[in-house]
Amino acid sequence: MLELYHWEPNTFFLKPLVALAEKAASYTARYFDPTQFEQFGAGFPLDVESRLHLEREGPVLVHDGTIISSSFFLLEYIAEALPGPALLPVDPYDRYRARAWGQISALSLASAVSALGCARYLAPMLRSRPVDSLRSQIDAIEPLERRAAWAAVLDGGAEAQLAAARNQLAAPVARIEATLASSPWLAGAQYSIADIDVFAMLMGLPELAPNVVSASASPHIMAFLQRMRARPAVRAALALSRTGRAAEAYVPGSEPSRWG
Repeated sequence: MLELYHWEPNTFFLKPLVALAEKAASYTARYFDPTQFEQFGAGFPLDVESRLHLEREGPVLVHDGTIISSSFFLLEYIAEALPGPALLPVDPYDRYRARAWGQISALSLASAVSALGCARYLAPMLRSRPVDSLRSQIDAIEPLERRAAWAAVLDGGAEAQLAAARNQLAAPVARIEATLASSPWLAGAQYSIADIDVFAMLMGLPELAPNVVSASASPHIMAFLQRMRARPAVRAALALSRTGRAAEAYVPGSEPSRWG
């Protein structure tokens, strides 16, 4: 039995939805809302890795009782364990490149994208709730780093921190732009999990950081985003939004304290 615990199709949660759609895989969708802290409820799949992995709030794949967490690991698992179209390059060097892009995305893009998205969308939503009950929920979160990330969103990031997040995007975005200038896909001639992974993190940047990702600043990335959105699997994954506002769905994500 294959189950995917997921939220709105954006950032980390979008990645496995696209990969499963590319594979035309049969699975049971378990939708949850991490902004309501449903990931801490009874019955949510939990083990040491899923509790401590750097993306914190999900998604989580459960295959025949085995829990798999961290969105790039989910992409690799789906690519290798499930039948259907190949999502990893055959060439060993291109396969290495696909995995390298996953690392670049995790270390260079994820915390900055999460910080900007949370400041724009999550923070105002949290502040609209009764503060005492919300503080109690946040104070119960373990481990401490995960609790601190939610508290930081509620308390609001200083403009200097958000400016630093925007600046952090410059190097990885430039690298992606340069790669896409010579190839339609990131890990060579073949579409792969690298494209799914990076697309999910770049998708919101034309709104969050238009000085970094735009038709004038990064035309090859904008063309890549258009190619990705045209794929039937991406369209199917984006159509799974329950709120109609998937572009506003952000959680603290990768630890800025460790990777920022």
